Amino acid sequence: MKKIVFILMCIFAVTICSCDRRSSKKERLEHAVHEFNNKYKSLDIKTYYPEAYVEIKTDSIVSKTFHVSIVNHSLSDTGILIKESINGKSKSAHYHRVFESEINIKIADKMIFDKHISAKNFSAFSNSHFWRYATLEHVWVNEEHSDPTKVALNLSFMNPKDHTYQLYELLVDREGNELITLIKDYTS
Repeated sequence: MKKIVFILMCIFAVTICSCDRRSSKKERLEHAVHEFNNKYKSLDIKTYYPEAYVEIKTDSIVSKTFHVSIVNHSLSDTGILIKESINGKSKSAHYHRVFESEINIKIADKMIFDKHISAKNFSAFSNSHFWRYATLEHVWVNEEHSDPTKVALNLSFMNPKDHTYQLYELLVDREGNELITLIKDYTS
């Protein structure tokens, strides 16, 4: 009988000692998360497409007459907000970089055309919703439509928010006069 009482007292003592109010794994994890949240107020994550600055230079001689220099480049400090999400104290935002282009056209080393192209230039011509979030995508020489009297350039604009596009043709004659025409509209 003394052995049973002794065993019961040992079990009782072990039970009492294990109830010393130590925290469980769950409580320690909750406490660590709470401390982290108090220490770091918010976490802002910004991602850009493309991830870094992009610059594409193209020099072309068209019909043995025109020397065309095109520089397509992204702006490092400007982007179009595509998607934003907030999850607790963290905020993530996805941006598409804005692109612009510099176009220089010469005939026999004489500059006849020097122009900066951006979506802002074209948005002044239209009140369309497309231009609210549009950016220049690319400018290139259209050799099929160019001849010794004029050079044809294609200008592609995109709205990354709506996944819509517009394609323009820019014709420049030997005197530097320009004519801009909408070729295709993929906004509907």
